[in-house]
Amino acid sequence: MLRLIVNPGTESAWEIPLQPGVISLGRGTENNFPIEHPSVSGAHCQLTVTDSSVVIKDLGSINGTFVNDAMVDEATLSNGQVIRLGDVVLHFEGDPIPRARPMPGAVLQPQPAAAAVCKFHPHSPAEFRCPKCQRAFCNLCVSHRQGGYFCRACSEECLRLERVPVQAAPEESFLSLARGAFGYPVKGDGMILLVCGGFLFLLIDGATFLARFAFIYGLVAVILLTIFGTGYLTRYLQNIVTSSAHGDDEMPDWPDLSDYSSEVTSPFFQFLGLVVFCFLPAILLTIYAAFSEGGAWLGWATTTAIIIGAVYFPMAFTAVAMFDSLAAVNPLLIIPSILKIPREYALTIVLFVFILILRWLAVKVLPELLGVPYILPAIISNFFGLYLLAVLMRILGLLCRRNKDELGWLSR
Repeated sequence: MLRLIVNPGTESAWEIPLQPGVISLGRGTENNFPIEHPSVSGAHCQLTVTDSSVVIKDLGSINGTFVNDAMVDEATLSNGQVIRLGDVVLHFEGDPIPRARPMPGAVLQPQPAAAAVCKFHPHSPAEFRCPKCQRAFCNLCVSHRQGGYFCRACSEECLRLERVPVQAAPEESFLSLARGAFGYPVKGDGMILLVCGGFLFLLIDGATFLARFAFIYGLVAVILLTIFGTGYLTRYLQNIVTSSAHGDDEMPDWPDLSDYSSEVTSPFFQFLGLVVFCFLPAILLTIYAAFSEGGAWLGWATTTAIIIGAVYFPMAFTAVAMFDSLAAVNPLLIIPSILKIPREYALTIVLFVFILILRWLAVKVLPELLGVPYILPAIISNFFGLYLLAVLMRILGLLCRRNKDELGWLSR
């Protein structure tokens, strides 16, 4: 049996079975097997398992992929080799055994695919369904233990699906996918997530408002609450982008706060760095115009800089989410990516502006129109604000999924 042993020789050791196909490893929950460690990138590496070989490929990780202490971009594994992803050690066991070739003249019987598709691999037929959460999974996405197959989320034993033929659906246009994004936030548990998120950020806003009256301690509290709210929301929006890009059609769960640095601090500084990078020219021009006389011409220059930053921002945000690194704002990556898909990206910018206007109306104008006590409009505006942000992130993820061959980001 082909397998990887994570943290071998320790009490926290666990096993990754290697079935034929492509298996992604990384810290992000959208991977086939998430490895929760700060040294592991969101999408760290992938394994291509065939009947004759197992090939590991680095996906542009920050801390690198090592095989027997040698950094590799791509390598074929053999029994007993030690793999290191950041600071996490894995042990590869087993040798691929080629399938026997059919006898001359033998007739191969086709194996029909399952009617359902895997929740995490939309191009793979599902073989199991969890009776509790009713989600369908392929063989890679269930736990193999105690002689059975169990759901990784519910720990419920899964039922094996009957195998029936399935026809591939025609590929949808990006415009059609983008229209469907408006229904995405309310699929599955999306409505519950939005309501909970609305209350959460209402509490953060209220605590921030009260903290302003405590002087020095209040200033510290405002800073900490701003970092938490911005970082936590950024991580969730990034998760929507990455899960949508990898084929998931339901909202991801809110991030786990057990790793505060990874789920709050890191995304906060990613977002801050992204905003500064995109809008620094406009910020500098504004400051210069404020302290100089006769600088009226800077109004046009500032407006141009803001427009350029606004056009650059969506693709840069998508790249930072996909690579989980601020280094992805590099113009050598972003500008060529925009030029590869100019029409669909132009449509994305139009939708981006339209949805941001709707969100501004929901957050700023809605409370005044309702004319009711503060807390109700605040809850409603938070709900619609999160809903529209989720739609935006869904569109960015679909842009990446729809153009995966042109961008090449999903294979890195």
